[in-house]
Amino acid sequence: MASYYAIVVLSVLSFFIAAGHALDERVLQTTLYIKQTPAQDQRTVGTDSTAVIINWVIKDGPDAISNTIGHAEGLTIYANQAQSFWVTIMDMVFEGGSLAGSTLKVMGLHGGMSSGPGQWSIMGGTGELTMARGIINYKIIQEDSTSRTFEICISAYYTTNNTIPFLKLVVKVVFLNA
Repeated sequence: MASYYAIVVLSVLSFFIAAGHALDERVLQTTLYIKQTPAQDQRTVGTDSTAVIINWVIKDGPDAISNTIGHAEGLTIYANQAQSFWVTIMDMVFEGGSLAGSTLKVMGLHGGMSSGPGQWSIMGGTGELTMARGIINYKIIQEDSTSRTFEICISAYYTTNNTIPFLKLVVKVVFLNA
């Protein structure tokens, strides 16, 4: 008899977990801008300048008067000299705007843009963007000898933090009734 209750409890619990996840999944689609200013926001690792620690500014618009809403912090490594590509691994840390307190974990190539726009992978997130996954399509909209501006179009699915309290409530109710 006890195994019957265990099967029922596990079945109900798995149903509520699946339903809770489906109800709380959200979509983020937004366009932001990353300003890369090598003299100010990055430093080399070692002596050969093939690995660079980055702290690029994230803005809500492409111009100088736009608001700074975060930073792209991480590492970029010169990986393909023939095509001038850099492998970039970064956290987009949002400090202002509607995403304040959240991060996105991002990785991909950038550099020699003769082939056109690029794409980065979103492989995780925190805060409001928990368990984010998706892509960032980007293009360089400004480049000169002192800076570069990326226009980034973020498309991601994520699960809000509201899922965790919901699941705790379901577990308590199921076990109290068993």
